[in-house]
Amino acid sequence: MTGNQLSGHTKANLAAMSGSVSAVDGLTDGSHILSPSITNLYEGVHGNGILLLEDTATGHGTRNNPESLPGICEQVTNTYSVTVTGGNAVIDGAVYSFAGGVGGSDLVDFTSTSLHKTGSPSALSSGEEALIVVYLSTDNSANAQNVYWEMGSAVTTGANVYPVCPSAFLNYPSGSLSSKQSVVLAVIRVVWSDTGGDLKISMSEINDKRVFLKPSPVYFTPVTTGIVGATTTVDTHIKLDDIHGTGSEQGDFTGTTLGGLWQSFGGQIGSTVAGDNTKDVLYYSATHADRFTRSVFDRVLTSTATSIDLTAADANILVLTPGGTFAVTTSGCFPAGYVIEIKNLHGTNTGTFALTNSSTAAIGDTADADAGYARFVCITSHTSDPTFVRII
Repeated sequence: MTGNQLSGHTKANLAAMSGSVSAVDGLTDGSHILSPSITNLYEGVHGNGILLLEDTATGHGTRNNPESLPGICEQVTNTYSVTVTGGNAVIDGAVYSFAGGVGGSDLVDFTSTSLHKTGSPSALSSGEEALIVVYLSTDNSANAQNVYWEMGSAVTTGANVYPVCPSAFLNYPSGSLSSKQSVVLAVIRVVWSDTGGDLKISMSEINDKRVFLKPSPVYFTPVTTGIVGATTTVDTHIKLDDIHGTGSEQGDFTGTTLGGLWQSFGGQIGSTVAGDNTKDVLYYSATHADRFTRSVFDRVLTSTATSIDLTAADANILVLTPGGTFAVTTSGCFPAGYVIEIKNLHGTNTGTFALTNSSTAAIGDTADADAGYARFVCITSHTSDPTFVRII
C-alpha cells in the first residue's frame, strides 16, 4: 500500500503484507501504541536508523511504498518466519549493511536454534501469546547480518490482556558488544500454534517500527549576529562563541575538541577587496596544533597594499598590484595542508611571504623568472608560527 514512508507505524499502513498477519499498531485515535514507537524516536534523534537510498531518488518507483523499503519484516510461507529486506543502517556512528544490504534480504526463523535469536525463549502453550521484537545491532557474527530478535514473556490470551514487549535488548543487545545501541525494525505479535515450529508460534500482527534517517541534503542557515538578512560575518571560532555576547553567555566551542561546520559571510582584510565579501561562505573549524577556522573552498582577494597579514579564515588566493615592496605574513594557527597562492601583477615591485616568523620567500614581479607567481603549503601546524614551504 502506498503512502508516507513512515506510515507503516504511524497509521498501520501495511494492509498488503504477505501471509495472514495484519498491522494494527499506530498513532492515530483508537489505535494502541507499543513502546518501540517511543524508543525508536530516541534512537533517531541520536542518529541511529536506516539510511534510505530511496529518500534521495525521487523517481524511484517504490519510494512511497513502506512495504518495499529496507527493514520491512514480512511473513514467509510458514507462520514462524519473516523475511527482512536488506539495506544500510547507522548504529552508534558506523554504517552497517544489514540483511544482505541494499537489494538483499534475510530469512529470520523464530525458533530456538535461530542464528538471530537473543535470550532463551520458551515455547508457547495453548491459549498463550507473546511479543517478539526484531531489531538491528552492531553484531554481524554467526551470519546473522546484524538482524536479531527477542521474545517477551507469554501471557494467557484474555479480555483486556496484552503481552508486554521484551526489553533486554534496549540495554545490552549482546554482552560481548562494544556498542550497546540498537534500532527496532518491527514488533510482532505471536499466538500459540501446534504447527508453529519448536516455539509453537504463529504470527498474528507485524507492526512496523522502522526509523529512517535523512542526512542529505544538509541545509545551512546563515550564521550572523544581525537580523535575518544581515551579512554580519561570523567567520572564526571566537566569533562563533560570542554570538550571544562575551559575558556569561559566551560559548565554549573554542576550548573543546569538537569540529564545526557553518555558513556565514565573507570577511575582508583592510586595504583589500574580497570577491566574496558579504557573500555566502562555508567555514570549518577544528584543532590542529591549536584551534583554527578556515573556509572550505578557495577564496580570492585583490589588493594594492604593501602589508597583508592572513589568518586561516581569510582568503587564500591573493592577486596583488602592490604600491611598493610588499610583505605577506600569517597570524594564528594554520592546519597542515593549507595552501596559499600569490600572484603579483606589478611589473617592478617585488615582495616576500613569511615561511615562518624568521624566514621568508621572495616573490618576483611579472618580469622575473617566477612571473610573480608562488604557491605555498603549510607543512607544520602551530599555534602562532606555522611552517610553510614554497612548492611552485
